[in-house]
Amino acid sequence: MKLGLCVSILAVVSVVTVTYASGQSKQSQQGTIVQVQKQDVADPAVRTGAAATRAPLQSHYYLYNVSVQLNCDVYVGRYETELDDLPSALSANSSVPVRIEKRLMYLDFPGNTVKMRIVRHKVSQQGTCDQAASAK
Repeated sequence: MKLGLCVSILAVVSVVTVTYASGQSKQSQQGTIVQVQKQDVADPAVRTGAAATRAPLQSHYYLYNVSVQLNCDVYVGRYETELDDLPSALSANSSVPVRIEKRLMYLDFPGNTVKMRIVRHKVSQQGTCDQAASAK
């Protein structure tokens, strides 16, 4: 009886663990970078016309809003860096492997994964997406 109970518990734990693990790792899908917008950010902001000697020290960093189309969805991810060093693979019209998990977007390049926070999501109204929507 105890052996049967232990085997049952072990089977349930194994099924739950395997189901949880498979739900955690999504496969990448092929997407296309539609647009990349760069912003040079200075923090804290200084008023125009303020005396340079009285202004606080500023830190500069760069924000890149990277729009990626995945099927009919367009996700805008924010890539932040202290250097002006956007990877060359992150250019418009590039095909990229994409994973979406909650509010994060991962671009899975060979040997490097770029993690971005999703700041916007919209459904594309262009080309094949219009045809697919009207066919439904």
